[in-house]
Amino acid sequence: PMLQRALAGLYRLDGVKQAMLIDDSGTLLASVGEEGEMPPFEHVVDVISAALESADALGLGTVHEVWCEGNQRLMIDVASPTRIVALSGNGGRLARWRHALDRDRRILATTPQ
Repeated sequence: PMLQRALAGLYRLDGVKQAMLIDDSGTLLASVGEEGEMPPFEHVVDVISAALESADALGLGTVHEVWCEGNQRLMIDVASPTRIVALSGNGGRLARWRHALDRDRRILATTPQ
């Protein structure tokens, strides 16, 4: 319902191929993406784990988001302590992705367990 609508809206952004919602244990809760394509959520979990470990080891504080740019793009947003939103794709504008995530953060952060 509301969650699927929010993810579908993110998926419609230019360049987004997958929109995913993952919990703090690394479980994929929901995703919207290209038909027949597996969402790369294991990669997202690896990237966010590396970011959290690095921030902890270096005393950098809290990780709120991770951006990866190259041929493939990835934006990971820690919407709440138990909800991680990830957008992956190629092309598009990361600033647009981020603005759209900001708009839907409350909905995405408060999904039931």
